[in-house]
Amino acid sequence: MSTFKANDHLTNGLIEIITVAMQRNQLGEAEAVLAAVRLLRPNVTALDSFDAWLAIKRGRFADAARLLRSLDGAKDAPAISKALRACCLFAIGDSDWTISANEVIQENNDPDAVALVRMLSGQPVEPREPSAAADEAAASPAVDIATLNYLRA
Repeated sequence: MSTFKANDHLTNGLIEIITVAMQRNQLGEAEAVLAAVRLLRPNVTALDSFDAWLAIKRGRFADAARLLRSLDGAKDAPAISKALRACCLFAIGDSDWTISANEVIQENNDPDAVALVRMLSGQPVEPREPSAAADEAAASPAVDIATLNYLRA
């Protein structure tokens, strides 16, 4: 039996469909497409970010925080996951949110993640210039499956 190797463009297109469905609160449809992507790419742990995003959209912040914690340390985990975890912990009243927020600020790996936790903690957010990478990403319709940095709750 041969294994089906999904084309990156197909996978990225499906991820874009998931993103749009989530943004439009079509969560059932997003879950169905996510299940298909998992069949095509079973070893991509960054897809777990979508499960956390679904939990956030449904107001299940404790579940989302647990899912995001499991992503920490994964080589393909999006940098924003720790910032989202801080937000979830904040939402459920867990004081550990400050630990995650401080780690995001100290690591400074993702400007969006840093801005998110700065807003959460009441710190001023520094305005920034659009990067060349952001300009290139905006010009390209392909989604980078390894980072999935566009998660917005």
